[in-house]
Amino acid sequence: MAIHMYCPHCHERLEDTGHHCARCGMALPPGVLSILSAAAGGTVGAAPHAGAPLASGTPAQTLETLYHAAERRTATPQHSTLRPWLAATLSLLCGLGQLYNGQIVKGVVLLSGAVVAVCVWPFLLGKIAAGILWLYAISDAYLVARNA
Repeated sequence: MAIHMYCPHCHERLEDTGHHCARCGMALPPGVLSILSAAAGGTVGAAPHAGAPLASGTPAQTLETLYHAAERRTATPQHSTLRPWLAATLSLLCGLGQLYNGQIVKGVVLLSGAVVAVCVWPFLLGKIAAGILWLYAISDAYLVARNA
């Protein structure tokens, strides 16, 4: 059974143990390099030599264990394209921040709730509901965009 490794950046199958992906040119993380070295018959942790083909008879369990250990060492946090302060600013109009975050149903519900709160504004309950709804929309939009 052959084990195939893929570039963590472009997901192209790695055919040799070079230090860079042949397709995207990105440098491979050290964990991937050690797995490729082990698959090519080198020692674990040794730097692989460029151009060495992968061996097909490597035990799957050993490579899988090495891969998961390397993945834990080299995992980088994914950064979202959402901007938390923009989401919070858009929520000054209740629900727009949630729509920006991709939460369509929550955004429409908050926008509808804001319309109802404005309609009952002359009453004390309307003012309290509008304030609570407005603060919730702003903080929720900010936190969801930050954690995305």
